[in-house]
Amino acid sequence: MLRRPRSEPSVTSYARALGIATATGPVRVPANPELGSLARVCVPVRCQGTLLGYLWLFDQPTALSDRELRQADEAARAAGEVLFRERLLDDLRRAAERELLRDVLNPADEIRRHAVGRLVADHGVAPDARVRAVAVVLDPGPGAASAVEIDLALQRARRRLAPVRAFSMATSGTGGVLLLAQPVLPERAALRAEADGVRAELAARLPSSAIWIGLGPERDSLRESVDTYRAALEATRVARLVPSLGPTAFADELGVYGLLARLPLDALGPDAIPAGLRRLLGDERSRVLVQTLEAYLDAGCDPTATAAALVIHRTTLYYRLGRIAEHTGLDLRDGNDRLSLHLGLKLARLLGL
Repeated sequence: MLRRPRSEPSVTSYARALGIATATGPVRVPANPELGSLARVCVPVRCQGTLLGYLWLFDQPTALSDRELRQADEAARAAGEVLFRERLLDDLRRAAERELLRDVLNPADEIRRHAVGRLVADHGVAPDARVRAVAVVLDPGPGAASAVEIDLALQRARRRLAPVRAFSMATSGTGGVLLLAQPVLPERAALRAEADGVRAELAARLPSSAIWIGLGPERDSLRESVDTYRAALEATRVARLVPSLGPTAFADELGVYGLLARLPLDALGPDAIPAGLRRLLGDERSRVLVQTLEAYLDAGCDPTATAAALVIHRTTLYYRLGRIAEHTGLDLRDGNDRLSLHLGLKLARLLGL
């Protein structure tokens, strides 16, 4: 159709300007020397008013006759019926799959047991399949996120992960889940790369949205799908509150945050944090002291490692530690006080303090 390479958007824009997107019959598209395109005929492929594609025919060196145009139109209509039927069947398959995945992740044992049986009997999943869930959570920001975009991104991830059996669905306009079910699942590095790819794709399509992806732990049986899914959701929640973990997090790499996240945080509230530490956290002027305290505790109270991490002199570090002790009323030489402070800092992150 083209005599020389040209950007496809230019050719597409030229053809659309001639009305092919709204046409219900053949449209002649004259040659365009600037684009290097030959004369052709575009026949919309439609069914039930839905545009499904185009049939393109060369219209030179000899122009197509009226009879040939009618034949092309009939062929396009027949193709439209086939494509429309395939789309309907695919939509039905996807709807049934989404319903099945909801049941597999249902907290009710009986519903889950029945769904697992259908996965094995009707969808060819191995009875000894191991499972891992990947949860996607979006904060739509100013613009509303799209369940369609989430669903499409997860479907593309499924195709890239083939031949691994996977099931996916958008749980809403702000979330989705991908469930892998295979006797041998992909390695962690491959899963992280795929999760990062999904996140990058969604970020490009939904630039106003913040996106987190959580990967649940591998489980031994299909019946444990709900467990790995819950853990994946928990990982997204923690990653959202603790930026240092990054936007993609494995549930079994959350460390102490994973333990604390299982506590009823709403019931605990700020009072669960030592009073002295709350005072320190509530004072904007003490931000550098909070940073120093966390670095010191994360380094196992090693002054050399802490000073290097903060790029300060050890004398400065000792001065700050003294001020922290004064503010909090706690003794950093005491193991219990150190534990209270360390857990308090991590809990404060999860509480958004």
